[in-house]
Amino acid sequence: MNREKIAGVEARLHRSLQNQVRVPQLDQRFDMGVWARIEAEQQAQSLAAQPMPARSSAEKWLMMSNVVGIAVTVALVLFFGLRMFSGVAMETSLPDFSGETAGIFSWSVTGAAVVFGAMFTPLGRWLRAEFT
Repeated sequence: MNREKIAGVEARLHRSLQNQVRVPQLDQRFDMGVWARIEAEQQAQSLAAQPMPARSSAEKWLMMSNVVGIAVTVALVLFFGLRMFSGVAMETSLPDFSGETAGIFSWSVTGAAVVFGAMFTPLGRWLRAEFT
C-alpha cells in the first residue's frame, strides 16, 4: 500500500474514534481537585510521620504490672536459686493459716485478679470511661 492510502485510512479511523468517544473538557475545577487531593495526601503523610502520642493509662497500668511481676519473679529465682546452690539451710516457716482463712484469702485474690483482668476487656474499658 502506498503511504497516502495508509494516511487516509488512519485519518478516517481517528475521526471515527473521536466520534465514538466523547471526552469531557477538563476545566480549572478538575485541576483544583487534583491539587487538593495531592495536598491531602501530603498532610496524611506528615501526620503519619509524627511521633506516637503518650501512652494511655491502661498501657501504663499494664506496663507497671509487668514490671512488678518480673521483679517478683527475679526475686524468687534469686532467693531459691541462692538457697539451692549455697548449701545453707534457711529455716523459714510459713504463716499458719487455717483451712477457712486460706480459702477466703485464695478466693479474694482470685476475685481481684478476675476484676483486674476484666478491666481490659471492651466492657471494662467502657465502664472505666463511664466513671472517669
